[in-house]
Amino acid sequence: MGICKMHRKLIPFLLSVVLISCSGVKKEKAEGSSEVKTQTSTDITQLSALLLSSTQNGDVVKVQEYLKGGADVNFKDQDNRTALMFASFNGAIQIVEELLKCNAEINLVDVNGRSALLFAASGPFPETVKMLLAKGAAIDIQDNEEHFSALMFAAAEGQLENVKILVENGANTGLKDIDGDNALSFAQANGHTAVVDYLTKIDGK
Repeated sequence: MGICKMHRKLIPFLLSVVLISCSGVKKEKAEGSSEVKTQTSTDITQLSALLLSSTQNGDVVKVQEYLKGGADVNFKDQDNRTALMFASFNGAIQIVEELLKCNAEINLVDVNGRSALLFAASGPFPETVKMLLAKGAAIDIQDNEEHFSALMFAAAEGQLENVKILVENGANTGLKDIDGDNALSFAQANGHTAVVDYLTKIDGK
């Protein structure tokens, strides 16, 4: 069953560090000069990559620093992953909040078609899931690999609270992946009886 490929340990966030806030282009005075130095695109790229790295490390202070310095909040790594995706995967809710304050695009997807909500739903991070939904995360996005949804991820990992939050916010329990399996199938396959019981009751209503 395709669900075996969904476990969190198989969603690696490997980032080679290359080298920022909502303020955009930054200007600085060159030392010992009245000349104003305009931040270049290279500077912004370096700061933006540092933003990704600091997000992975859960360093809120550094994230704030790079955002204030002019980092692109929607900067993507080689797999189109953004700081918001990293923060959501780690359940770093304070960083998620900082990024959203700086207009992080909530429904961007990586090369596999996975959004921040899909990553958050796979872990024990109900508050992060709630925040993303409250800020407009599309609830039924399915990835472009196997058509997994946030609800499927939550069910596969036995994250009952996330399953409840998603269902209560209108997640489609009948969505199926490319193998024809839905969230209930995933919970059953992984032995998550509490999730199975909950989804069975929901589907029986």
